Amino acid sequence: MDREDYARIVQTHMDTIYRIAVSYTKTPSDADDIVQQTFVKLLTKKTAFTDREHEKRWLIRVCINECNSFFSSFWRKNMDSFDSLETEPVFSEPKDTELYEAIKQLPAKCRSVIYLFYYEGYSTKEIADILRMKEATVRTRLVRARKLLKEQLKEAW
Repeated sequence: MDREDYARIVQTHMDTIYRIAVSYTKTPSDADDIVQQTFVKLLTKKTAFTDREHEKRWLIRVCINECNSFFSSFWRKNMDSFDSLETEPVFSEPKDTELYEAIKQLPAKCRSVIYLFYYEGYSTKEIADILRMKEATVRTRLVRARKLLKEQLKEAW
């Protein structure tokens, strides 16, 4: 892979990979580390992509694997979180802030499915391929996530 291809891939997919990492780690600094590791893997692995969709799916899969490795690391298990020190995004609408907080409270499995379905526009079949699970499992997680969000937001919405 030459510099131009690498730069194009990074430029094209940086935001998506960052948002997925933030949805898993809940902190911008940890998400930055995950994004960096994901793109380092892109450099070190000699993967031949068939098209741009293949690139995107490969990067999402690597990002999710890096997030899982992050949570199982010795450092993460033995350190306290400084979530209160992290900056939160500022939304113009109070409902957006409430929704963001509710999504952050979802389990990681539900957050990733919600993100891929609603923000990236993938179908349940495509999400199943990306996450390497059955399509029925994806649909079940979507239903559970929607139910949890409905319970959390019923008073506010």
